[in-house]
Amino acid sequence: MMLVAGIAVLLLSCIGNAEFWVILMNRRHALRYRHHRLRRARSLHDAGVFLFPPFLFYYAGLRDGGLLRGGTFDDLPASLQGIISVTFLGLVPFFYGVIRWWLRKPPTRQIAYHSTIHDVLADAKTSGNQAAVTGDRPGLLAKLPLNQIYQLEVTQKKIRLKNGQHEPKSVGDRRTIRLAHFSDVHLIGCPGRKFHEFVTDQLCRLKPDAFICTGDILDRIELLDWATQSFTKLAGVAPCFFILGNHDWHLDHDHIRQQLANTGWQDLGEQSTVTDIAGVSVMLAGTEYPWIGRNPNVPSRADEDVRLLLSHSPDQRNYAAGNDFDIMLCGHNHGGQVVLPVIGPVYSPSIYGVKYAGGLFEHGDMLIHVSRGVGGKDTLRWNCRPEVTLLELEV
Repeated sequence: MMLVAGIAVLLLSCIGNAEFWVILMNRRHALRYRHHRLRRARSLHDAGVFLFPPFLFYYAGLRDGGLLRGGTFDDLPASLQGIISVTFLGLVPFFYGVIRWWLRKPPTRQIAYHSTIHDVLADAKTSGNQAAVTGDRPGLLAKLPLNQIYQLEVTQKKIRLKNGQHEPKSVGDRRTIRLAHFSDVHLIGCPGRKFHEFVTDQLCRLKPDAFICTGDILDRIELLDWATQSFTKLAGVAPCFFILGNHDWHLDHDHIRQQLANTGWQDLGEQSTVTDIAGVSVMLAGTEYPWIGRNPNVPSRADEDVRLLLSHSPDQRNYAAGNDFDIMLCGHNHGGQVVLPVIGPVYSPSIYGVKYAGGLFEHGDMLIHVSRGVGGKDTLRWNCRPEVTLLELEV
């Protein structure tokens, strides 16, 4: 029994330690840091997570008087008692996050949901087509079992908004606008061009009233022509609005912005506009903060039917709520990218951790939709497929 208790103490200490490092990494990636500084932070994280267990099991478990040698917690040196006590504090946010994941429910204003899953690689019958789907840089991660990076989930969510006075309209007075929201394309070479062409075709098939892209389009500037061809095709279907993200910021973002604007898309970075979408007056604004510019100065609510914010990250939640937006469309968090059984998502580059990893959320009267994104710099997705979403907003 003493041995079982000792193993439990050591394992829980390791979990709590890992949780502290995860919290640090999530918050660090939410801020305006260049890649080289984030890589250094990642190296510290890796050392802290992977070196701590052998250190703890040896010094607190296997040495004389250790927890695995018949000793008790009181038999350990004060320094080890302190380390274990501190790491146990990390169990509080860990278990809170797990419980929140299991208790999550769709917002009450999501009144319908449907999804279709496409396995693009499996549907590519020839080796040539498969190579065009996987791209020129598959790498080791892309080849891991159960990886879903070559799958695409097309979701449709019907959502009931509240009007400008935050009072529900009667059903007969409501109108619907259909927005195709996608984010975090991360053109890096894997998946390949044929995969991204398939994504564009699926977006076109949705036939929305407008397309919304919330940033992180490129990781390799030489693939800009992939983006411009896709954006040009989409611009021929419906009005299009975009902002950039932190990965675009690491490149020549002014050049990327201009080239995308040349395809017919409207740039909303640090800007706002009022436009008619399917007979509904919509005030659209965009923020790329904290990486590019500032949050825009938006006018107070006038007679527009909907106030919609494009934000690369859901971290601008309080700004959006404070400026009376009805809905905020975001990306950046990739749904966590790896969603573990029981535990849920672990890594999400947000000041809110995994709270807004992906999906639809309510914050007061405001809705927040966080896309899981199309791609990622790390070519690994488990239980977290790439997605594009058709949002049917009842106004």
